[in-house]
Amino acid sequence: MPVAAVPSDQAQDRFGFLAAIVPLDNPTSGERTRRLLDWRPAHPGLLADLDLGHYFG
Repeated sequence: MPVAAVPSDQAQDRFGFLAAIVPLDNPTSGERTRRLLDWRPAHPGLLADLDLGHYFG
């Protein structure tokens, strides 16, 4: 997917109603899911999985 910088004064035109949430700093974590559901991931994380190379032919 191509990436391009969008000046803040053009964000509304580019993202529509989502323009208000695009600049938010929203860190995420799976800690609550692990705690509430006693979930323990057994597979590699995203970056490690991508490093395995089987997604790229």
